[in-house]
Amino acid sequence: MLPPATLVLLAVNVSVFILIQNNTNWYKFGLTPSYIVNDPSMFLITSFTSMFLHANIVHIAFNMLALVVIGKVIEEAIGSPRYAIMYILSGLSGVALHTIYSLATDNGFNTPMVGASGAISGIIGLAAALGDKFSYIWLGVQFIFAIAGLSSIAYFAHIGGFLFGFLLGKLYNDRIYKDRTYL
Repeated sequence: MLPPATLVLLAVNVSVFILIQNNTNWYKFGLTPSYIVNDPSMFLITSFTSMFLHANIVHIAFNMLALVVIGKVIEEAIGSPRYAIMYILSGLSGVALHTIYSLATDNGFNTPMVGASGAISGIIGLAAALGDKFSYIWLGVQFIFAIAGLSSIAYFAHIGGFLFGFLLGKLYNDRIYKDRTYL
C-alpha cells in the first residue's frame, strides 16, 4: 500500500491527465517563463499548475513510476507532511531554475513547461542526501543532457528540484544526527 501523500499525488496527477485529454487549451496552464515578465499573476498560477500536467502517456507513466517507487521510500522515511511540502517546494524550485535558465539564454522563454519532474527530482535529491548513491548518477545525466541541449526537456527544472531536495535532505539528516548525539 502506498503512503497517503504519495497516493494523493499519484491520484491528482493521473486525474488531471485524464481530465485534460479532450481539452486543447490545457497547455496555457503549463509554466511559460515569459509570463514572469508579461503576466506575473499567470506566472504564479502556472508555477503550481504545471507540476500536475503531462504532455503524453509516456511522460506521465515515467513520472508516476518514479513517484511511486522513490516516493514511497522517502515518504516513509520523513513522514507525509514533510514529504508533501518537500514535493511542492521542489517543484517550485525546478520552476525557478528553469525560468532563470530561460531568461538567461532565451531558450524555451515562450514554451510551456509541464510535468512533475522537478518535484520528483526533489525526491531523488532527498534520497541522495539520505545516502542513495544512484541519485548522483541520475543528477550527472541531467547535467550532461542540459549542457548538450539534446531535447526540449526542461533539464534545469530537474536540476533545480534535485538541488532543493538534496539541501532539504541534508538539513533534515543533520538535524536528526544532532538530535541523536544529545540523547
